[in-house]
Amino acid sequence: MTTSGPDREPAAEPDNRPNRPSGECAMSPDSPNPGLQEPGTVETVRTNGDYLKGHEQCLKEVEAQFGIIRDRLRGVCNGFSKGFYLCGPPGVSKTHTVVNFLNDNSIPFEHVQGHLTGSALFDVIEENPAGVIVLDDVSNIFRNDDKGVQLLLAALGSPPDGSRVRKVPYRTARGKRVVGFAGGVVAISNLGIDEHRNDVIAALADRVHVQKFDPTPEQVEALIFKIAMKGVAGVAAEDAVMIARFLAEECRKRGTRLTIRLFIDSALPDFRMWKAGKAENHWTMLVRATVAKEFVPQRHAVRGMSHNDQMEADRRIVLAICKEFSDPMEKVRAWKQWNETVRRGSATKH
Repeated sequence: MTTSGPDREPAAEPDNRPNRPSGECAMSPDSPNPGLQEPGTVETVRTNGDYLKGHEQCLKEVEAQFGIIRDRLRGVCNGFSKGFYLCGPPGVSKTHTVVNFLNDNSIPFEHVQGHLTGSALFDVIEENPAGVIVLDDVSNIFRNDDKGVQLLLAALGSPPDGSRVRKVPYRTARGKRVVGFAGGVVAISNLGIDEHRNDVIAALADRVHVQKFDPTPEQVEALIFKIAMKGVAGVAAEDAVMIARFLAEECRKRGTRLTIRLFIDSALPDFRMWKAGKAENHWTMLVRATVAKEFVPQRHAVRGMSHNDQMEADRRIVLAICKEFSDPMEKVRAWKQWNETVRRGSATKH
């Protein structure tokens, strides 16, 4: 089957904007953009090499964060710590990083995703009394399930006798069940530990190591490009790099937060569907539609954004805030919080 669009988008006009200063890790809107070259050409290989060099500092910075995460996981897996709380915005590969580390090191673990009741959590602990338990989106437990919170805190407690075995009790109408738990818990959440109830914060922070992974847009772009350079999800490296660069540029234009999930779960499948001749529209049109529909405000200021682009980004942020909050005071609070985040992000770059 043939596609309705051309084999590739034509290359963009040469970008004559000045090069960014050496030492910056970001590919900002003011950086050279050679457009979408045909994969496999000498020009594509050259520009991809330049692009990778432009991200080297970002990759070093984010790899240092990954190193801390891996060591925290080693601590849990080897019994040096009882738990690890990893938080950060959605789509930045928190779960992927944890699961890959455990699989790569042949460490058995129980991965629990989605909503989990107190009784279900007890069952998981009972079935894995000495293992590693990975709880995805643990925030649901902290918000809505007091029994679940108490079970989790008991599993992460410190026995008075200094033993590694923590007694986890669970009461039902039929009686009391107790599990001796000597394993570890890795909790993954989109919420920072300070965004939960105060009593939970104090109890949890005293029991586990906490790491916030909130990479800048430049670091996320560097990670996506690194993934693309190896080829991913059945897409050749040259095509994957082209898709990554196009997605990053579209997110910059709209002020949308670029995420690894957006690249892996949306942009790459759109390209594969188009290449297979199953799409009516060119893959770039599908990516644009996804970025426009799933707008998420940036958590960091984007360096080098023009005044008009910044005005458009602000407008979209206001629309997103109005859509999320109905109370006027909440809208004002969210806007002030956003502006404070931008100021802090800008201050750290100067």
